[in-house]
This record gives sequence, structure tokens and C-alpha cells, in this order.
Amino acid sequence: MSSKYSTHFTLALLFAGSALMAESFSTTEYVSVIKSTPIYSTIQEEIPQERCYDVKEEVKSGIAVNDIVGAVAGGALGGVIGHQIGGGSGKTVATVGGAVLGTIAGQKAASTYGSGNGNPTYQVIRKCETVKTYKTRQVLSGYQNIAKVKGKEISVESDTPLKQIPVTATYSY
Repeated sequence: MSSKYSTHFTLALLFAGSALMAESFSTTEYVSVIKSTPIYSTIQEEIPQERCYDVKEEVKSGIAVNDIVGAVAGGALGGVIGHQIGGGSGKTVATVGGAVLGTIAGQKAASTYGSGNGNPTYQVIRKCETVKTYKTRQVLSGYQNIAKVKGKEISVESDTPLKQIPVTATYSY
């Protein structure tokens, strides 16, 4: 072996030996908490509410019996009048046109004048809708615990206030 390699080998053995000889150990120490501050979170809740109100609406009954009678009577009268007016091949067209116009006029007249006093009927209907409102509130979510270790502040969050904080210390020699 050359002297250059033997020197490197010797240095390597010295470093390996010193690494094997060095020891360290860890221990848990407890440090007193100097301040615990509550931590709050903001929560927004959705609150559905039902709101109801009364509405007055007109009652529609569809086609009344008076409307049907008026339409039939108006159609018959319009057909007779149209038949009197027309002549030749135009007589048929005049009869049909008179019947159609008479039906429309008769139905309108019966619905306007034939329903008694002519006043509409109303009823009160209750309508409801869901309205969402939002409520914001503060909720306690934990505590910020502060302690001093060797002149430095450390902090730990927890669910409850702590009296001590565990700290792991490692010692080497």
C-alpha cells in the first residue's frame, strides 16, 4: 500500500471511530404556558323561513251556461239574417258568415249581460314562499398556547387551554 492511500485509510478509520463513539439522547421536557388565547372561527348559517301572505284573485268559472245559450241563439239569428241578405251562390256564404258572427256576438252579449249583476267574483288565496336568511356567529375553535423555551416563544394550538407544553430536547456529546 502506498503512503498516500494509507493516510486516507487512517483518516477514514478515525472518522468512523469517532462517529461510533459519539452518542446522543433525547428527552421530553415540559415548559409552562405563559398565555392561552381563545381562537374563534366565523360560521355563516343558512336559515330557511316560510313567509305567507293572502292574495285576492278573481274566480273564473270558464264558459257559463248563459254563454252557451247566447252563442247558440246568436248563431241561429245570424244565420237567418245572413240567409236573407245573400242571393244565389253568395246566399250560402252569407248564411255561414252570419252564423259565425252571430255566435261570437251572442256569446259576448250573454257573458256581459247575462251573468246577473256583472260583478266578478273574488276569493282569498294563501300563498307561501321560502326565503333564506343568513346568520353569522363566532364559534370557539380552540386555544393558542404560548410558552418560552431558552428565550424563544413557541406556540401550540389545542382544544383546551394547556398548563404545560411538551418539548423534545436532544443532547449530543
